[in-house]
Amino acid sequence: EETEEEQEMEEDEQGKESSRYSLVETHCLLELIERCKGCGERLDSSLIRVSSLGSAKIVTYDCLPCNKTVRWESQSRVGKGKGQVYKGNHDIPVASFITGTPLPRLCDFAKLIDLSLPSDRAMRRVIREVGAESINRVYASSEARVRKIAVAAAGGKGLEVSIDGQYDTPGYNAANCKVTAIDCNTKLALGAATLHKKEHGIDNISIRMESEGTLRILEELIDDGISISTRVGDQNLMVNKALRENDKTAGILGMLDWWHVQKPFRKEWKKVVKANPELAPVYQSFFNHLYYAHNKFPNHEDRSRALELVRSFEHHIQGKHSRAKDKRFTMVKKCAHGRLRKLKKGETRQL
Repeated sequence: EETEEEQEMEEDEQGKESSRYSLVETHCLLELIERCKGCGERLDSSLIRVSSLGSAKIVTYDCLPCNKTVRWESQSRVGKGKGQVYKGNHDIPVASFITGTPLPRLCDFAKLIDLSLPSDRAMRRVIREVGAESINRVYASSEARVRKIAVAAAGGKGLEVSIDGQYDTPGYNAANCKVTAIDCNTKLALGAATLHKKEHGIDNISIRMESEGTLRILEELIDDGISISTRVGDQNLMVNKALRENDKTAGILGMLDWWHVQKPFRKEWKKVVKANPELAPVYQSFFNHLYYAHNKFPNHEDRSRALELVRSFEHHIQGKHSRAKDKRFTMVKKCAHGRLRKLKKGETRQL
């Protein structure tokens, strides 16, 4: 018997559009096709054939009394002429592209629950030929408005733009790449580029896609009359080299993204902590201090003061809160905290 919860869910579904997708097992589908929908005669099960074309199920049966073959398809088709495809085979890769779901992970998910999906090659073709083109058309006008907002917020100064790429496969065998540019001030997306490794200039070398995409976006922004003062990115040497050698982008100041700056430190700290477990309590405290120093002195001209503040952590954890006699410290002479409470016997201080 159905539970009350299941009954409520069925009632909710009745009011929704009938084109929503649902998972149907093949043997359950065959229970609905026991008789010919033309004459009503019971069908010979050996004459019923079930096949899949991507996410679509196709049932074909031969009816002897009717002397004809009947074909049933689980999905409608979209498109025109020879370009027609089943709706699910069109919607699934486009949804994956829009939401940023890597196709290999989507295929792994489908394989685990034995779900029929279009082939990896077919989905990439839909993304390349349909998804990317459609999205570019839909967001063209919105992109123009966003750029006007970012330029107005900059107040006549050049924009600070953060750029990074996302590959659809970890490693160096990715087939697609998305590169996005975001205004650091307004946090609005100024532009994006979608690339495939078979494009001219990339020549099946997937690591070239990010540098090519970065150049495309920056050149497009510059050609649109937008002044860019600073580019913020990771430590991708190919991207940096390509921008230095391009006449339009050579004058843009390159800055490292803060997350990528501190990432190598974490790797080194983990090695040290692994060899010296007694330093484990200090690990997170150091990175809290690192973020504090970065937020307190964000400007490039304050870099020397920020570095001294970071180095002061070593003295602080040793209980040395004044550095007046240390010649290495010229700006950060002492810790910013007040007088510390004297510890009781057996008590340890929390960093």
